[in-house]
Amino acid sequence: MKLELDNLARFFQMANDYAEEIGFDVQFLIEPKPKEPTSHQYDFDVASGYAFLQHYDLENIFKFNIEANHATLAGHTFEHELHYARIYNMLGSTE
Repeated sequence: MKLELDNLARFFQMANDYAEEIGFDVQFLIEPKPKEPTSHQYDFDVASGYAFLQHYDLENIFKFNIEANHATLAGHTFEHELHYARIYNMLGSTE
């Protein structure tokens, strides 16, 4: 699992590096999706996604796109996920 997370973080950093290289000024977003595609992933909810981003020093590159149904699947309310993202200035968009 650590290798999987390391590789994902490396991929995210490469995407950002390439965007900078070509002058593509964009806000990268990730969307918490419980159990998609696996049950042991970095983005189960905003809290676990934020911990992943912090661990790999990616929290200044990514923000969250939060979807109400995915919050429910994670066992949270939509408001909970929005509030958590807002507290840490990680709210990028909603669906």
